[in-house]
Amino acid sequence: MTEFNFTGLHPAFVEAVNRHEPSIAFTLLDGHGRFVFLLFLVTDSSGKIIWGDLELFLLLGRTQRMLRFKLLGNHKIKGDFKIRLTQEDEIAIRSELDLGQATSGPAFNLCNFLSKLNGLIPLSIPLEEKIAVIRADREPIKANCESYLDQAEKIYLLRAAPLPPGKNPREETLRKLYMLDAAIDDVAALIRNLKRVRWTTYWTAVEPNTDKFAEIFTKVARASTGQ
Repeated sequence: MTEFNFTGLHPAFVEAVNRHEPSIAFTLLDGHGRFVFLLFLVTDSSGKIIWGDLELFLLLGRTQRMLRFKLLGNHKIKGDFKIRLTQEDEIAIRSELDLGQATSGPAFNLCNFLSKLNGLIPLSIPLEEKIAVIRADREPIKANCESYLDQAEKIYLLRAAPLPPGKNPREETLRKLYMLDAAIDDVAALIRNLKRVRWTTYWTAVEPNTDKFAEIFTKVARASTGQ
């Protein structure tokens, strides 16, 4: 068992909390490997963050393996994001890097490699980038992270409507917007407007006859400007 502390996550984590945008997603490249980091905070029925145990998902993009770790330590205050990796995790990372079990060349040191990734973690992640990252790998994310999506089986956007006083849209519902095929800038604008007017989206498992995105985008945009 190897323990490692992804301290580099702290600035992006604090930013996500302060912006009340409790989803973190970014991609780091190293050699043949593509490493997609995913961290999803849970919200309650009023849209407020629920503080409790957190998980870090690490999608190995080339081999399509998803590694899942319990996060240990004080994340927001002390900036600790400790994970424990098994030998199987290390083998999966080596495979992603296309290292195999080769004995020639420089020896692979897992902690050194993780330290390298830790130093590459962005300090700030625009919403548009999070949308692009999640959309690029939406199938493995839906398959492995469905507990962080509200009614994950309902993937078709149906309508948007105001929430009762005191409530805000849940992140688990807004995350599903990340996966739509609409223009990324439009999705980001819709999410910001939904939060501004305290509306939420409603979804269905049955594909509608027409794409509802443009209609809903316009309706929410008008509400955000008081029209």
